[in-house]
Amino acid sequence: MEALRFINDGPTDPYLNMARDEAIAIAVGRGQSIPTLRLYGWRPTAVSIGYFQELEEEVDLGFCAAHRIAVVRRITGGGAVYHGTGELTYSFAAPEFDGAVPRDVQYSYAVICAPLVSALKRLGTDARFRPVNDIEVGGRKVSGNAQTRRFGAVLQHGTILLNLDCSLLPSLRVKKAKLEAKGVGSVAERVTTLEDVLGRRVEVPRLSLLLAQEFGAAFGCPLVDGPLTAEEERLVPALRDRYSSEGWLRRR
Repeated sequence: MEALRFINDGPTDPYLNMARDEAIAIAVGRGQSIPTLRLYGWRPTAVSIGYFQELEEEVDLGFCAAHRIAVVRRITGGGAVYHGTGELTYSFAAPEFDGAVPRDVQYSYAVICAPLVSALKRLGTDARFRPVNDIEVGGRKVSGNAQTRRFGAVLQHGTILLNLDCSLLPSLRVKKAKLEAKGVGSVAERVTTLEDVLGRRVEVPRLSLLLAQEFGAAFGCPLVDGPLTAEEERLVPALRDRYSSEGWLRRR
């Protein structure tokens, strides 16, 4: 990997977020764009569900409607996630057969999550990667990650919780057996935030800078600031329309 494009977006609507991630993955897979790290937030707040999940088994749609929480289906796997205002999300896209990203999926999770762990350690946490795809601080989840391989690219995106309004977690319907497997009785018991761990507020610009530095160091390449290309921008509107459609949301 000779260079890594860095896109630092602000909060964006859920459908546009997913459309931009997919457009980047398509362009990277075609060789039209270089590997890319994108950082962004969510406005309005949202629940995203994994590509293979059953919508109504994972999401309380009535709760989401009452609290104006959008719902979107990702193209990546993994579980349902609540995305609040106290979160920073990253996406990373690289050619599928780039030697920098292992072919083994489990190993690739560890490799791509390594710069996140390093950034969180620089803040003063005891962050560690926990297979399959979590990052924990103090034994509790602070980051969840999901991946897909298509278009000739690897796309991985994930969250980092800076703070969290736990009153909105009932938007998720998490099976009791899944919680018990983690040794907890609720989602709130399973997760933590940087603010809770450190006892201080962590600003998004500070975390963004650390992530950019650590991704560059992990992959041994310079970061190049750059917006979406004209071709990526051309792809986005149709992708956003799909992500915001009932047909896509209820595709299972």
